[in-house]
Amino acid sequence: MEINLWSIDFDADVYHVRKAVELVLHGPDLYDPNDKKYKGRKPNFEVVMGKSPAGRIHNGTAVLCVSTDVGLQLIRWCRGSKKNNIVVHGQALKVSNAHRKVPLDVAETLEKALYVDPEEDKCRTGIAEQARLVRLRIAQVQFGVWYRPSDSVASQRRTFSVEYEREFLSTSAAYISVVYEHKLIHIDIGQRETEEINYLILVKFSCMRKLGLGYDEFGQPFIIFDLFTPPNFEQESYNNRAPEGIKRKGKYKTRDRISALDDAHALIAPYAHHLRIVLATNPEDLVEFEKICHITQCEPRPKRVPHVDAIPMQFFSQLRLHHVQRWIKTMDWKVAFQIEAYLRCGLLNTHDLLFTLHAPIEQVIHDYGAGASELLRLFSEALKMRKVDESPSDCLARVRSEHLTVKPLQLTQDHISCHHVIVTPSRMLLEGPYPTQSNRVIRKYQEHDPTLAERFIRVEFRDEDHLAYRWDGDVDGTWFLQQRVGGILRQGFELGGRAFEFLAYSSSALREHSVWFVSPFRDPEEGYVTAEKIRSSLGDFSKLLRTPSKYAARIAQAFTATDRSVKIRLGEWEEQPELGPHTDGVGTISPELAQKIWEEKCRNTRNLRESRVQPSAYQFRFLGYKGVVVVDHRLEGIKMRLRDSQHKFPVHNVEEAEFEIARSFDYPNPVHLNRPAVMALDNRGVKTQAFLNLQEEAKASIYFSSGSLEEFKKLLVKHGLGGKFHLAFILEQLNQLGLDFKDSTDKKDIRSAFFERLVRYVMNHSLRSVKYKARIPVPHSYQLVGVADEGRAYINEGAKEDDVFTLKEGFIYVCVQESAHDPPIYLKGTCLISRSPVIHPGDVQRVYAVGEPPPDKLCFFRGLKNVVVLPAVGDRSLASCLAGGDLDGDTYDIYYKNPGLLPTTQAKPAKYPPGEVWTLEEGRGDATVEDICDFIVEYINSDVMGLLADRHIVIADQSKEGVFDERCMKLAALCSKAVDYAKNGEPVDIYNNLPKPLLKFKPDWHKAEVTGARELDYYESDRALGYLFRNISLHDPDKPIEGFPTASPGSIGPLEDAISCALAPLVQKTLNVPLEPPEPANRQAEGLHAGFVCEMRYICVTHTLVDAPDVRLTEEEVVLGTILANCTQPRWRSDRSYRMKLHTEGLVHDIRGRIVQSEGTPTDAEFRAGLSSAWAAWGWAQHHRDKEFIESFSLIMLGVMLDCLEHLGGLRKVMCLLDMTTRETSEIDDDL
Repeated sequence: MEINLWSIDFDADVYHVRKAVELVLHGPDLYDPNDKKYKGRKPNFEVVMGKSPAGRIHNGTAVLCVSTDVGLQLIRWCRGSKKNNIVVHGQALKVSNAHRKVPLDVAETLEKALYVDPEEDKCRTGIAEQARLVRLRIAQVQFGVWYRPSDSVASQRRTFSVEYEREFLSTSAAYISVVYEHKLIHIDIGQRETEEINYLILVKFSCMRKLGLGYDEFGQPFIIFDLFTPPNFEQESYNNRAPEGIKRKGKYKTRDRISALDDAHALIAPYAHHLRIVLATNPEDLVEFEKICHITQCEPRPKRVPHVDAIPMQFFSQLRLHHVQRWIKTMDWKVAFQIEAYLRCGLLNTHDLLFTLHAPIEQVIHDYGAGASELLRLFSEALKMRKVDESPSDCLARVRSEHLTVKPLQLTQDHISCHHVIVTPSRMLLEGPYPTQSNRVIRKYQEHDPTLAERFIRVEFRDEDHLAYRWDGDVDGTWFLQQRVGGILRQGFELGGRAFEFLAYSSSALREHSVWFVSPFRDPEEGYVTAEKIRSSLGDFSKLLRTPSKYAARIAQAFTATDRSVKIRLGEWEEQPELGPHTDGVGTISPELAQKIWEEKCRNTRNLRESRVQPSAYQFRFLGYKGVVVVDHRLEGIKMRLRDSQHKFPVHNVEEAEFEIARSFDYPNPVHLNRPAVMALDNRGVKTQAFLNLQEEAKASIYFSSGSLEEFKKLLVKHGLGGKFHLAFILEQLNQLGLDFKDSTDKKDIRSAFFERLVRYVMNHSLRSVKYKARIPVPHSYQLVGVADEGRAYINEGAKEDDVFTLKEGFIYVCVQESAHDPPIYLKGTCLISRSPVIHPGDVQRVYAVGEPPPDKLCFFRGLKNVVVLPAVGDRSLASCLAGGDLDGDTYDIYYKNPGLLPTTQAKPAKYPPGEVWTLEEGRGDATVEDICDFIVEYINSDVMGLLADRHIVIADQSKEGVFDERCMKLAALCSKAVDYAKNGEPVDIYNNLPKPLLKFKPDWHKAEVTGARELDYYESDRALGYLFRNISLHDPDKPIEGFPTASPGSIGPLEDAISCALAPLVQKTLNVPLEPPEPANRQAEGLHAGFVCEMRYICVTHTLVDAPDVRLTEEEVVLGTILANCTQPRWRSDRSYRMKLHTEGLVHDIRGRIVQSEGTPTDAEFRAGLSSAWAAWGWAQHHRDKEFIESFSLIMLGVMLDCLEHLGGLRKVMCLLDMTTRETSEIDDDL
């Protein structure tokens, strides 16, 4: 309701009135914090001052907007006594009911939003207004690089080399200011009266490493920036004109991103991004700027610096860059790549390369031969981490002394060492090479000539901070992306003397804005190969040439990351009929073929354990087919039966082709709740306490993980951590050997400080995931790939219907088996089934699991494990009811034995009609690669799935109707369209169709991980997500765990630790030879460790979230496969973590392969030799515990020893001995 206030003092402002109202509404007479209707929150209100025609700040009146209950209570209170008044400046206000309803949007805000103290609001507004008043004139803008003169000493300050400068006093004009709301420094260039374009330089606080203020030798004030990443550059027409040929995305889009300020700046921008500003001659301007930076809480805070030399060294003049290019064209390309990387990543300048390091690099090329590029790759890591007193030449000499020989990693045949290029608005950054999963195309040419793999490189398109592109509200990215991204895609680029051209992308890579480029090459079998020749060789796309996005999506099939497998000949595969809409994407294979595929998978993946369950299904690529195949026990011999829904394009004249494995489903994944799922279930009647109970269980498992090896292993498995180092297997074996974190009657404590740190890091990772993602493990629940019940096909082919057991509508079959040693578990009873992301409330459905099939009937799914079998009856497939899923590899969450999660209200599944497909207009020719390039540009510009999903869940939190709100329903439909965008090519129009949030505030659970979130921007959510968010406190990974037993350094001698003592008799018994203590000197171990350290350093520096010399991953993060640094875009952390884990997997595989040496599956003799080598290397490591990365190196040796012992039966023998000892102890206890 609205309440009239009048008799307000003319000197009082809105904040005075708000404060006076607050004292009453939040005072003891009207506010009871224990009253449940307030939910612990003070009632909100809004004050609107009356406008004055006389020029005053108000006309003596105001309107108070409050909820009806609070408003009526206030009026009754005012009328109850003459002493009850709202007092402003000593004057009591008159109060009356205005008999008007508050507008709906205001009422929603008052009901939902957190009350903002007027003092805080006034303070924030005042800071923003103060910042807007400080706008200082600039004399010069300079871009350059920092360097140390060759004759300088370590204590001497760095010098700033001016590579570009522009003066703004005689021509044009430029001003600098601080924008408090957006946390950035704003530089404005241009004059409306004489120029058409206004240029902007935007320096985010988060991009600044240091900010210095001072005066040059002429007394001119300057501001100098040491930046992590380049600033953002934008332009805006004073006449509000869009660039030629561009139609604005929205009416408020007036600015465009650009790569550089002008042509001269464009030449040096890829190399020099640090900034120096010379202010106009008024010396007080510097004081004013320093003051406003402190007021706006600018971080880092500006510091006064003494004189900094600013000299135009012309490091990146066209002449010097030409000399560098001419030099590197004489080199092997992999060497040339590293030289370019030094320049483009800001590690060296042209003077360093052409003068200081020219001869030493040439000597490296001569001395190391084919290994020169490997050494120079390690040199790049050393440059990033070198100390200030070490010159580049000294750094290279040190790297050489540490690596007298270098060997590349020995990767599996399904991985390649790939070079990476990151294209930002102004730069082209180079990374690698490091391991990347291979695909059909690369494997083909690699088989012809192994060196041809280096012709393929990955190119990503990202913003300057390496995050995905995000546009401010008034920025239109269309023209910029067409120029920057489209230009590179269409025209290619030159790198290290080679020309590269766009090739294709995979579907998953496109979501990360990543594509493949190739440099044309001569193949020994096919002759000269270009990108176009590769695309044409993949299949017949003639029927897709009117739809560019589908054409590109079908090409993308060949670039899916896959593992090679068996070859299938013509006649061993065929097509079979569909079972209505229920078999979309799924086919069948014979048991014999499935056995061959698994054997080949095990042979190619040496680390695959014997305890794995043979998969019942595979996600695959085969010629022009894709999808899933599941074992059909009726099929005999080598047989594969596919379907038309799996056939995407024909491939002609092929007698034999490889079955490529995209994924094998050999174990069940655990189910975790997430924010969308919690919101949907919450709105469908699941009680908040049910979620809190699951969260408490998750918290308990996290905190209890420090109590025992068994609990720690469970936590690792739940969160998928430590897999590349086989950490869960190691913990399991140590536990069975009678070891643990703490001493007990039957356990000996390992007293490992490294394991204690691992526990800390896992606790932080797990708690953060639970807090910020609501990623809560659901017990007894599984995530499984979906397949169809083929029983109906049996009937169609002649079997009697009464003899075949098939699933009815609303029924499913699930049998899970964790490992070959575990018994199968048949799910029977009521379950929930869903598919992530859950956007529509009907994306979660109740089904019934049938349990083990009856033995007296023919049943297709008898014996199938680790899949969910869906019924093949009804007008609509169950998969399509779950977020529009199908059976081509989609996984489904099965919630079992969790009655608290069963919704109390039903929701019909959404209809997901097929979207429109972008088709070329009539009269145009067929699609070409240029159309694919244009589509990629538009995809990056219109990649809004994350925005839609985020807006959906925020509105669901703010609306009383939750996910049933009509705005949420509209967003669910838009999300469905956005999911199909990559295939259909029709973008989502968010500028005219996007529903707006109800409030300007966000729910508290929406806070990003980064520090510095302003509390005033959030309200306390009363949904389940809010309670879950507030119920978690993060564990500091740097704070030791109380009560965790660890040994102080040096207190335990080599091989006297509990692990060594437990392993020594086992190793001796298995090798059946006298076991001598390992020697402190071991050339093999020393060489292995040296190579391991090199690669670990590179991993720690390369896969960070920010590109900064002093930022690196820890050993614990690499071992666990996580990155703990805060990040505003979780998808970026996931991408970097994935690459880091691939790189780590390659390194661990290489080290293990050098210990257990074998051409194929190791023999017992090779396992014994490996066990002996691993024991010797373990002992060497125990003598050198002070060496870098010695803990993770020891962990690999430990894993190899346990692996060898398991294969040779050594662990089984000790288990029998331990069981006998346990039984004897029990008998003694019984006698006593």
